[in-house]
Amino acid sequence: MTLRARSILVFTLAGSLVVSATLAACGDSGSTSNDGGSGAGGSNTGASPSTGGNGGEGNSGAGFVESGGGGSGSGGQTNELDVQPNDPQTLDVTIGQQTPTLAYTATYNGSPVNAGWSVDRGNLGSVAAGPASTTTLTPTGTTGGALKVVAGLNGTTVERDVFIKLSGQQNGYDPNNPLLASQIPQSVTSLTEGGGVGGVGGEGLGGAVNDPNILTALSNPSSNGQAENLKLIYPYDGTVWPRGLLAPNLMWRWSLGDADAIRIELSTTTQSFSWVGTFARPDILAQTGGAFIRHPIPQDIWKMATDTAGGTDRLRVRLTVAKDGQAYGPIEHEWTIAPARLSGTIYYNSYGTQLAKNLGGAIGGDGQFGGAVLSIRAGDPGPALTAGGNGNSSQCRVCHSVAANGSRLVAQWGNDSSESSVYDLSPNGVTFEGQLTNDAEFPALSTDGSMMLAPNGTLYPLPDSTNPLPATGLTSVSTSLGTPAFSPDMKRVVFGMLLSGSMSNPTQKLVVMDFDQAALAFSNPVAVVDYTGQPAQTRPGWAAFFPDGNSVIFHTQLAAGVDGNGLADLRTRKGARAEISWVSATNPNGVTRLDRLNGYDQNGAVYLPQLETPVALGCTGDGAQVGNIDTSHQDDVHLNYEPTVNPVASGGYAWVVFTSRRLYGSVATIPPFCSDPRGVNLVQNITPKKLWVAAVDITGQPGTDASHPAFYLPGQELLAGNSRGFWALDPCKMDGEGCEAGDECCNGYCQPDDSGELVCSNEPPNGECSQPQEVCTTAADCCDMDNLCINGFCTETPPG
Repeated sequence: MTLRARSILVFTLAGSLVVSATLAACGDSGSTSNDGGSGAGGSNTGASPSTGGNGGEGNSGAGFVESGGGGSGSGGQTNELDVQPNDPQTLDVTIGQQTPTLAYTATYNGSPVNAGWSVDRGNLGSVAAGPASTTTLTPTGTTGGALKVVAGLNGTTVERDVFIKLSGQQNGYDPNNPLLASQIPQSVTSLTEGGGVGGVGGEGLGGAVNDPNILTALSNPSSNGQAENLKLIYPYDGTVWPRGLLAPNLMWRWSLGDADAIRIELSTTTQSFSWVGTFARPDILAQTGGAFIRHPIPQDIWKMATDTAGGTDRLRVRLTVAKDGQAYGPIEHEWTIAPARLSGTIYYNSYGTQLAKNLGGAIGGDGQFGGAVLSIRAGDPGPALTAGGNGNSSQCRVCHSVAANGSRLVAQWGNDSSESSVYDLSPNGVTFEGQLTNDAEFPALSTDGSMMLAPNGTLYPLPDSTNPLPATGLTSVSTSLGTPAFSPDMKRVVFGMLLSGSMSNPTQKLVVMDFDQAALAFSNPVAVVDYTGQPAQTRPGWAAFFPDGNSVIFHTQLAAGVDGNGLADLRTRKGARAEISWVSATNPNGVTRLDRLNGYDQNGAVYLPQLETPVALGCTGDGAQVGNIDTSHQDDVHLNYEPTVNPVASGGYAWVVFTSRRLYGSVATIPPFCSDPRGVNLVQNITPKKLWVAAVDITGQPGTDASHPAFYLPGQELLAGNSRGFWALDPCKMDGEGCEAGDECCNGYCQPDDSGELVCSNEPPNGECSQPQEVCTTAADCCDMDNLCINGFCTETPPG
């Protein structure tokens, strides 16, 4: 089976089980000893708790580890191979210091024996592979949690449990740490360049707290902060994060306003990781004159914390704030870390970018701005220009769609709405393939980018769309589609409608049809959403499929705004309001609002912050006054639009990127619809029109809310209005190329080679089973019986 490409969120396999080639070969028919070992879920005779699901560096590629391994604690010996120490061990590792080590000895019938050695989680530690009678476990010093030391001999294995507790503390940032470079602004102008400081905005890291009295106060706050109304306004409590992100910016609000110093504490629920950092006011505030109201988590610490936490081992953050010698707090949030890593590229529309200037009339700067498609490589603090350029309006590129495998992009031609442009996306760069004489505003692209479904109901080949494809079955339903989208497996299509030849009240319906790609035949139209009987402006649109193709996410327009209600593609500006919901792709009876994504808590109350004082800012959008709309952001739960979904589920979740005009903490606070550069100075003001990401449980079903609070997408251009993000998969890798997970690989597997390095492969180890993010046909192909097989890849289930 040939696969397309890797997921944007990939399961971490780096540093997985490493053994000698000789030992791997002799273990094909081996067994696993019960002597003092523990089951795969963690230790059970006094060891520290397991960090279940948080590593992903499981038994891949070793050969001698059979069917999950592990036994029943300290039971009697059932094989003559023994490893000492027998009891579960705990190692306390301090960040930045030399790590302690742990020696193991293998005996057979009481005599030393040369065994092969390995660990099940190479990101936690390593051992010499042998064969040898002894080995030494050396922690990496960058990740905590539970790991197993494994000894193997003639098909028999014995496992020993080790729990690594990683901890540290610091006072101020380290200016010599290269991971922190983007979090330290060099000038006032750098605060708003690209994606802002650290890709998330704000003023960056603070220096050391030198006053011992303040340090003492931060360790012993005199108030819990309730009387001062101290609260974290970003990130949100209960957020689910993937690994590999740029560190978030902690933003707080309280009645005292400014602050002198802060203390941040991070810890996992099992104490596999703990860290304390104290920070003074960022130096740049002396130049800006601003208040100390936000501070990022240091990037190196964020990486360690999220690489350690995972699944049920959740990450807690506690913030204490000091002013005038007194400290207040701590205030606490708890987050879930998915065992999945953010990678790949996100393509999005920017109206106001400074990376391509092709339009005039801007209030700020030099009067020029651009409409373009930008892209963010995961981990980069700022975006890159993908489509569009400097010049006149013919260089504008905004309304766009991207193939799920990341191979092709189609965007509307700037000064001619009846034409489009097509681009080839490859690791070597972006190539303009030509101008299309088709009106293809927001078309549906096939997963492989070989064709597109235009809003007029016509199917065109790509990159040359001169001769339409002979599709059947669709035009009788509609020839005026609103933002259509194919399912990842190409078996379905979903769209809204402006007109229909077979359905009544088409503007309030969302339709799913079956699609036979070989026959180019559309059939079986089902109105999965029907708002007939509700106000005319209540319409569904901007739909996208989840990875399994069995459910659809969409936005429900609640108010059309100044643009009016007569368009197939529902507008998201000038007072338009919407919320995001999902529904079964076959059953119209389960339309469910995704409350946690939109901004409601489990009790139905709004958890999104609002401004205590309205912002008075005159601004217009296309000449219409919009600065007076919701100046306190009281209605941010109804300012969520245009969802798309990563086509591969990862870490137990589907990942949704959507447009929102909500407050971004204290960074983006101007009125929600102030995003037109011709109507507001976007050089001096940061518009809240930005991209956000939310996790949705892959085990969830429409009829229930399976979403979680969202996070701001790092790296997007700060001084621009951003929307319509597409997850894009990187081109797949051939066998032998380095990898981190199977869904990077054309043939679906990522396994250690003879030297222990992870490379793409065309088969699982010993032909057995697939690890998470490796290829599957059914769930029975997955090594973990609790995994699901979704869109061709094994994936975990979310923690309970």
